[in-house]
Amino acid sequence: MTYSIVARDPGTGEMGVATQSQAFAVGNSVPFALPGHGVIATQSMAEPMYGSVGLDLLQGGFTAQEVLTALSSVDPQPERRQVAVLGVAGDFAAYTGTSCVDDAGHLEGDNCVALANMASSPAVWEAMVERFEGSAGPLAQRLLSALVAGEEAGGDFRGRRSAAIIVIRATTTGRPWHDMVVDLRVDDSPDPLGALADLTVTRARYQDVVRAFQMAIDGDPVTADRELELLRPMDPVTEPDQLMWRAVVAALAGREDAAREMLVELAASAPQFLEAASRFGKAGLMPADVVERIMPPVPAR
Repeated sequence: MTYSIVARDPGTGEMGVATQSQAFAVGNSVPFALPGHGVIATQSMAEPMYGSVGLDLLQGGFTAQEVLTALSSVDPQPERRQVAVLGVAGDFAAYTGTSCVDDAGHLEGDNCVALANMASSPAVWEAMVERFEGSAGPLAQRLLSALVAGEEAGGDFRGRRSAAIIVIRATTTGRPWHDMVVDLRVDDSPDPLGALADLTVTRARYQDVVRAFQMAIDGDPVTADRELELLRPMDPVTEPDQLMWRAVVAALAGREDAAREMLVELAASAPQFLEAASRFGKAGLMPADVVERIMPPVPAR
């Protein structure tokens, strides 16, 4: 009832899983991932055991094929399952049960496995592998591109409703929030892939701004300001938090006039963020005199 892809980037070692379905909240049941160990897609009357216990087995040193063999041997109805497993060493294993609803199947590429059921034709999983293997760029973008190729080839013949993508690091840093590179899902949408693509772009931009803000308050505002100058200007209506952080970085870098102009924009559309910026001074994250100089009056309401 879903089509998915598990894949790795041999250059970075990152691993990922992406999925789309006509079912509600596919991200809640199909993709599983554990940084430093592997990713799994379990679908077609999905049995969560394959994902949850499968990750435990990967963590315990099992290969992808050993995971699939072990779990299918204790599954009372393995013929209903469709599963793909990718281990951190780059080993793949995939299975399509005989009771999966047509069209159902999977295909392994050099660095990916695509699988689908209730698909319009075998072209769905074939197109995903071809698109992924023929693309370049960040793993998240390649996974999304593969899903688009599956949709263009017919996708889930019932339609589309939800999608999800997870990308993890192959080596753990001890900081799980850092090792989960991408973790996004769209639970209910007429265009889940379009919404997921928008979220992926928003997430990358958001993280760039947050990273620069952290750099600035940690003592290197000039570099942070320079990096943010390369980005598209922040929208005061749709990105008020990012514009506030941008203003703080500019002020800390000595560009107080530019910071004040940004805050004037915020005053007209989201004045509550002026108060948020002023509280950075009270918290000691920026000099109080700088806050005083850049802060415009809050418009009366």
